[in-house]
Amino acid sequence: MPDVAPQDRPLPDPQSSEISELFPNREEEEACRFLLERRLDPPTMAEWLERSQAVLGKANVQSQRRLRAVRDHFTVTSYRREGDGAWVYRVDGWSPTPAADKGHRVSPKLEAEVFTKHGRFCAMCGVGPEDAKLQIDHKVPRSWGGETVLENLEPLCERHNNGKKAFFATLDPYGDVLAAAINRPNPWERIGELLKAFAERGEQTPVELLTVVAKDTHKGDPKKRLRELRFVLGWDIAPHRVKENGVTQVTYELRAWKPWPPEGAPEAVNRYERERKSRKAAEKREE
Repeated sequence: MPDVAPQDRPLPDPQSSEISELFPNREEEEACRFLLERRLDPPTMAEWLERSQAVLGKANVQSQRRLRAVRDHFTVTSYRREGDGAWVYRVDGWSPTPAADKGHRVSPKLEAEVFTKHGRFCAMCGVGPEDAKLQIDHKVPRSWGGETVLENLEPLCERHNNGKKAFFATLDPYGDVLAAAINRPNPWERIGELLKAFAERGEQTPVELLTVVAKDTHKGDPKKRLRELRFVLGWDIAPHRVKENGVTQVTYELRAWKPWPPEGAPEAVNRYERERKSRKAAEKREE
């Protein structure tokens, strides 16, 4: 009998003992059973938290992470439900790259490489091991397509690692569009693909997500990259500001876009800058 691809295997029964073998953490196990039970009526995160509170006696940020951990073994799709627009989570099958194949655990060798590259200090606050416990963190979460490779790892103190995870948990409803953009090779494409993903869903892009995907400290400057997408690459991007309860919410609407230039966005922008400086120099000589 030929091997069956992981994504083609029948899903297990919600009460199957196989789930216990996959998820040694009881809360992750319960999250998996809950999603399988609700496959035809995908639940919201709030419903999972209510279930976790009822069955396990707790529901917090860690509980949200347990629901996302189901993706280690299964394909879980998040999308807005028709009618009320609430984000729901649906199990669509086994993951084609289960956790055993993802190599997401940081080996002692890789951990040593991370500390050699970054030093034994928190990448956020600079605290050392004598003052805090250091942990190896994925810069781009695995649930968004981040890989367990040297370039995607950095040391963080426990406090900032937990804080980052709590912040990223609030972005979980956007996990699918973030995953589509965050691994692109440069900030122009990361920001642009994020705008496109929201536009294809008929939605505007929250400004805070642009900062998340930009990543780079200098070339990732979202405002500058947006200007270059508009005036260099010819994209039609409109900002929107709405004030609610004294807080201004900023979003960006992508109305039209052009294909990425064959030479790549960075070279197209650099060429534009070279030509602009050349024109300014010529104008100055003519004065």
